[in-house]
Amino acid sequence: MRKNKLDEKVIQSLQTFDRIKEKSFDEALEDFCEDRRRSGTRESTIVYYQKELSLFRRFIVREKEGVIKVSEIDKELLDGFVNYLRDERGNNIGGVNAKIRAVRAFMFYCAEMKYILNNPAENWKQIKGKEPEINAFTSSQIKALLKQADRQTFTGLRDYNLMLFLLDTGARISEALSVKVDDVLMAEGRVFLRNTKSNLNRYVPISDRLKNELKQYIRVHDGMSEYLFCSLDGQLLNRNRFRYILHTYGKEAEIKNVRCSPHTFRHTFAKFYILNGGDAFSLMQIMGHSTLDMTKKYVRLFSTDVVNKHKQYSPINNL
Repeated sequence: MRKNKLDEKVIQSLQTFDRIKEKSFDEALEDFCEDRRRSGTRESTIVYYQKELSLFRRFIVREKEGVIKVSEIDKELLDGFVNYLRDERGNNIGGVNAKIRAVRAFMFYCAEMKYILNNPAENWKQIKGKEPEINAFTSSQIKALLKQADRQTFTGLRDYNLMLFLLDTGARISEALSVKVDDVLMAEGRVFLRNTKSNLNRYVPISDRLKNELKQYIRVHDGMSEYLFCSLDGQLLNRNRFRYILHTYGKEAEIKNVRCSPHTFRHTFAKFYILNGGDAFSLMQIMGHSTLDMTKKYVRLFSTDVVNKHKQYSPINNL
């Protein structure tokens, strides 16, 4: 009797699965907005949905390397979107929650319309608490990480140069891995970065130290791929593979209290740029920020102006 009940549940699940109406993200989004219009939702609210869900779409395209079906969206992707909003875009809690609300409304609509079998956003809540800290490497931690790369091998030399590249340019890992050998303009002392998040492609200056290191690396590279940072078989280096490599280097270097990830190099670039007297506007241009929000966070955290002013004007210094 029990077996028959289990068989019935399996059959019901399969029948439910068969009833799923396969929809791409774009098709589901169009249906969602049209449904909201029919239900009398204000046009300003629909514009809000379109704006926030378009950002979510760009994140999906970046992570999945293309538009996917809504049935392929899972909890891991939703949580990754939150990390992306906080760590890469620098959105505050209110901004992140505004985007979560839009995505939740969209996913619940998809569940209602049977575009998805299980709703990954059902228990996906808005975030609470303090703003996440921006962690950056210290000089000694950077040196310890660089020492882990075995420059006697191609992969070690590649990792060493990629770490230097991230540290010198403040590039996102997706931008760094998209760089082609021809994008490095040695004579001009700059490199062309393709912004995979938007159309904000840009040229970024590189230091003499990085130029010299890259020249040696490119000689070893010897045209094995059009991409600067590639695998041994000439394929584009996978970003998750490099994340794992960095994590391993961090463990070997016994680095604690800071995440060993490509994005920490980006934070570290911003930290030392500000500490060495760089201004917010040029930092925004180099890092490819579309707004000053994230740049302001860097300035607030790392600027020495307030410290110097305090030393100069503190009341007790004149007592």
